[in-house]
Amino acid sequence: MSSVEWVLFDLGGVLVEVDQPKIFVALGAECRMPPAEVEARLKSAVHLWNPFIEREFTPAELARLVNGLLGSAISDGLVVEAFNAELGDTISSTAELLPGLRTRAQVGCLSNTNSIHWDKLLRDYEWMGHFDRRFASQILGCAKPKAEIYEKVQSLLGARGRSILFFDDKQENVDAAARLGWNARLYSGHERLLSDLAGGGVAPR
Repeated sequence: MSSVEWVLFDLGGVLVEVDQPKIFVALGAECRMPPAEVEARLKSAVHLWNPFIEREFTPAELARLVNGLLGSAISDGLVVEAFNAELGDTISSTAELLPGLRTRAQVGCLSNTNSIHWDKLLRDYEWMGHFDRRFASQILGCAKPKAEIYEKVQSLLGARGRSILFFDDKQENVDAAARLGWNARLYSGHERLLSDLAGGGVAPR
């Protein structure tokens, strides 16, 4: 019998393709600014880039901050559209495993995301409905790889660390989870994912 009770997945790079530069290209086109300059201004803003994944922002609040940094007057809707340009196609080889995997263990996601992306993910990606629990950084108020987020999730699940099989495409996030005793694995493609699921005794039937 498998000791794995929960299988948790990161989202970006594991279940959905992401292309962050598309944000800066889209915003740059609206305010006639080079994408590299847009990126530099947004990422250097201590009140925006990191807080954006650790607390909830309304579209109006995000647009106000973005426009203040860029000296622009981009509408709320176009700012949301620009940020959502980062989210791409479903990584179907992972998503297709979810229904079968739920017959072997409980399944969830743990993602560094934001309010804008979260709304789109829930609305437009049907595989989000295959999770028994969904954990998002902006709702939890902390982000990977901080120990706090893993501790919160483990407490909310009421699970032992080793009973959580966790997949993430960033080594620092995997290492942080492993330090707390999680059965953490680096996602590096479909074949490795299948092997790790089989090793945990929860390969989808």
